[in-house]
Amino acid sequence: MTSVAELSKPERLRLAIEEFYGRSQRQRHPQGEWLDGLWFPSELERRSCCEEIQPTVRNRQALEGHCRTQAHVAALFEIRIGELKAAVRADRKAGSPIADRVISSFLAPPLLGFGAFDAFRRQARRKAFERLEDAVALCMPLMEQLRALKGEDGEEADIPLLENASARVEFLLTAIKHSESQLSNLACTGALLETLSAQLEESKRKGRRVRRREPKGEAS
Repeated sequence: MTSVAELSKPERLRLAIEEFYGRSQRQRHPQGEWLDGLWFPSELERRSCCEEIQPTVRNRQALEGHCRTQAHVAALFEIRIGELKAAVRADRKAGSPIADRVISSFLAPPLLGFGAFDAFRRQARRKAFERLEDAVALCMPLMEQLRALKGEDGEEADIPLLENASARVEFLLTAIKHSESQLSNLACTGALLETLSAQLEESKRKGRRVRRREPKGEAS
């Protein structure tokens, strides 16, 4: 994110209000990445307030949610939280002109359908296992050579072989960790899509119930 050090305080406050509205409506997103199935902010995004939040398996996006709050956005633009809260209250009291402008200027990206995501997930799983197969295939010849050396003399001559074997085992472990992280991220994304789909269906059902309860206009 662009440094705010050179901006005036009114400009920082204006940007903070817009950023808060954008993030609260999920039109803008904090900078970060998934590590071992947990979301963490980037170095540019992280502020001291983030240190109090610790994501867990039960709340993998705890920090991502925190980075959408007024407290974090205020810290991001180097203004006091009370100033941002007061500005947001004033905007809402005036009919939310800033919020409406931010929301209306957003162009939603095309949605990724479940079918497309499932295809992507299958492809990612296939590539992950192919990477593991390649790593195992790289290790097998060395394992056979080490097995053939059992009972033979010449320990010094075996040192280069052992070093090479160690390097390839490290490569295999790295491939395993990478595959685990990738599959964990895909599982989290799939769960999020299912949650969003359920919420969308629930919103549709509520809308239909409201429309059915609306009184019909009197015949003229």
